[in-house]
Amino acid sequence: MEACSNLDNRKKPGCEKGTGVDGSRTNMTNSLTKKFKGLMIDFQALRQKIQDEYRKVVERRVMTVTGTRPDEELSLNPALEFEL
Repeated sequence: MEACSNLDNRKKPGCEKGTGVDGSRTNMTNSLTKKFKGLMIDFQALRQKIQDEYRKVVERRVMTVTGTRPDEELSLNPALEFEL
């Protein structure tokens, strides 16, 4: 997507490769790409934290209801929680 957009913009007069406009656009694209990658890493870490916390909640609920620790399948698959 980015390559097509930049190629299309480079065909416009005054925006050819090597011009200030092209350099600015390339720098902005690179900067936003780097920021997006960082946000995705942060999102994945938050997602993992939420999943871990939810797994602990499910384990506590199973322990409360059954009096035993849940097996590995249940603690790894929260969708099975309602099959108790």
